[in-house]
Amino acid sequence: MTSPEQVADSVKRFRDTFWPNGILAETIPCRDKAIRMRTRIAGKPKLFVIMPDELKHIIGAETTRKGILRGFEMFQHNQLNRRMVYVFLEGFLETLFPQYKFRELFNKLHSRSKQMQKSKQKLQSTQAPSLQK
Repeated sequence: MTSPEQVADSVKRFRDTFWPNGILAETIPCRDKAIRMRTRIAGKPKLFVIMPDELKHIIGAETTRKGILRGFEMFQHNQLNRRMVYVFLEGFLETLFPQYKFRELFNKLHSRSKQMQKSKQKLQSTQAPSLQK
């Protein structure tokens, strides 16, 4: 995966996706709410069909159905999807290139985040009363 040929091929595919024929690709037009809802309705049965029957027999049909629906609903949030891609990308880089110490870099970057600072403050404030006991 990290051979020069594979990396060059990946970069070329990325380039061709965003700049076909050397011209920046047009933005995809936003779909209206009715089309998005029709797509959601059409997508749910397709998820049920791809689930193997063996799995349904092992964990139960109702449990499988609920799990599929929860997974489907989970992927309907753009902000969470974007965050998940970032987390996967960070993990990919840390695993693929351990010599570059990406974990330390990401910890430094995240420590500067206002959201991380708020989370640390909340964590400290919830832990403080338990430490006083």
